[in-house]
Amino acid sequence: MSLSILVLAAAASAPQIQPATRAEVAAQRAAVEQRFEREAAECQQRFAVSPCLEDVRQRRQAALAPLVRHEHELAAEERRGRAAAQTQRVKERELAAAQEEGQRRQQLLAAPPAEPPAVPASHVTRARNPEAAARERDKAASQAQAQAAERRERAQQRQERMRERVAENEARQQHRGKPAAAPLPVPGASAASR
Repeated sequence: MSLSILVLAAAASAPQIQPATRAEVAAQRAAVEQRFEREAAECQQRFAVSPCLEDVRQRRQAALAPLVRHEHELAAEERRGRAAAQTQRVKERELAAAQEEGQRRQQLLAAPPAEPPAVPASHVTRARNPEAAARERDKAASQAQAQAAERRERAQQRQERMRERVAENEARQQHRGKPAAAPLPVPGASAASR
């Protein structure tokens, strides 16, 4: 018992220096764990093992609490650093994109306007005479009527094929030869027959 009191007194009197890195925190944690493992082993040699172990567990938790808290602070600081770096990268990309867009716009404004492509004389639209326009309208109307008649014919053929399939199916059902199944009994009638 006197050894554990001396260890506690030494730990309490030692200045608590906050570690700066995860490695330092891990080293301090390992030292604390090792110290309390030795104390737990000493407890196993005593007559009252359980109270001694409980005391060691409580002191271990108290000793590890500041280290755990500092680990959390370091992790939060690392997250903030990564978030700031990501924000900086996004700003740099946006700035580069804005600069490229500005340069592209300046080039478009500085460049002379593109001339429309020259159209060959054969493709130049000419004013049509009314007779040619009427012939083209008549031709388009007759093509539309022919296409509509073709669509009607195909629809009639599809309907005829559907009627034939329905008739074949009904004929198969009639020639099947299997009698219809008997109906299920009424629920009230089955209870009354008991």
